Amino acid sequence: MKKVCIYILAALLLYSLFREFTLVKTLLICAGLAAAYGIYRLPSKYVMAMKYPFILLSFAATTGLFFYPTVELQYPLDALVVFVSFYSVTFFLIAMDEKKKDFAKETIALSILFLSLAFNLYIIGKTIFILPMAFTVMLFLFIVGRNRAILFIAGYTAIIIIFFLVKNVNILGGGIRLNDMERYFLLITSFLFLAVNFIDFVKKNTMSKLLTFFGFLYVAVDIAMVLGFKLSMGLLYQPLIGLFIITPLIGIMLKTEGERA
Repeated sequence: MKKVCIYILAALLLYSLFREFTLVKTLLICAGLAAAYGIYRLPSKYVMAMKYPFILLSFAATTGLFFYPTVELQYPLDALVVFVSFYSVTFFLIAMDEKKKDFAKETIALSILFLSLAFNLYIIGKTIFILPMAFTVMLFLFIVGRNRAILFIAGYTAIIIIFFLVKNVNILGGGIRLNDMERYFLLITSFLFLAVNFIDFVKKNTMSKLLTFFGFLYVAVDIAMVLGFKLSMGLLYQPLIGLFIITPLIGIMLKTEGERA
């Protein structure tokens, strides 16, 4: 029964991101839910083994964009870069909390990954995604008790914001038009997912639960910043990116309901 509720909430959240039923958007939502089921059926060890492939792909994207900064990645390739960069940091964070290695090594590795993500997003023109990601990382580090690492991410974020101001990057927009039902669906579903995963994370701190908690923390922060502070970009402006990010989270959340993570 709980899995059915997860699927219903996921469908409502994805609908609220796309906000209308056209044939293409309906097929994308159905494909996302089918992909979530496929991830649910995968053994947990294969899902968690994706840490290094994502990190390597993120660095590969950074290298390619460094040497070819003028290349114009067309939709949906730019969404794939955001997806890979997001999950490279996500997998590292949950592994960092699990292994608890030397602080200096962890901080250097996290700094490199975060700056790689920021560089990738800046070059492909998705700069505003950096802000909700930065705030999510800092919130997550605070929750798991890695307070010293927060200072580094806060410093990088401050430098990035100053860079935006110098470059006249438009951070605030005119807001996005939503009716009351769409707004309520977005806020209720995103924060319900966050609350459920936070409770599961508190009950049992496993890598799967850490991953879904961090992922839905990001989704909630992104939606709250776009709706509350009227950022000029975010998951509401890029629903395909939202689909890429949310789909694996739903699959892993279903998995943690069906087996021990």
